[in-house]
Amino acid sequence: MLARAALVLLACARAPAYAPRATIAGHAVRRVDAEGLFVYGVVFGAPSDPNAAKHDALATQLWPAARVAASLLEDAPPSTVVEIGCGLGLPSLAAARAGSAALATDRDGVALEFVQAAAEDQGLSLKTARFDVDDETAPLPSGELVVFCDVFVTNAVAASCATRVAEALRRGSRCLVVDARRSTRDAFLSALRAALPGRDCVFSRPPPRLDAAADLVLADAGD
Repeated sequence: MLARAALVLLACARAPAYAPRATIAGHAVRRVDAEGLFVYGVVFGAPSDPNAAKHDALATQLWPAARVAASLLEDAPPSTVVEIGCGLGLPSLAAARAGSAALATDRDGVALEFVQAAAEDQGLSLKTARFDVDDETAPLPSGELVVFCDVFVTNAVAASCATRVAEALRRGSRCLVVDARRSTRDAFLSALRAALPGRDCVFSRPPPRLDAAADLVLADAGD
């Protein structure tokens, strides 16, 4: 806890003065505080620039599981972290604040602009990239730790995430998967067990901290 408090104080000391953003990429936004950080979420119902790019409504709001993942990442030793389906990118921001080289990926370009704006306004360094977990022609971005946080939006996407987890493990990466008990979890587990025969694939309570020796953590964020 002392280490976490020190990181928060250090981040606050480094964060530049800024005027809160009212719009990003033509969309009205609001600041959402979480885990000593903040993200920018879209303001639903607010007028947007008629020329603004369309965005995924699921990717431009903060989901509870992101707070759980962020809490784990801010206490983890520095490494290279890739977040898949990052949305607003809170876990990536937490990893960057903890000293990791973070790459936030999503198939929604507007969400990535929100992430980059939040990073800039908090004096944090991270990278963003477009990546669609369903695109079988695109290799999984490389990283020591690959994070999947509340991304099982459909059964098909959940199964694709399982395939990507297996891909990451085969190349030697570790995986953190955090899910808030979506109804699509069964599709993920079924596909994961098929891809990793013999592995005990069960979600459990989030650990107090990530174990560097554990190559796969399935954290239940449903409570």
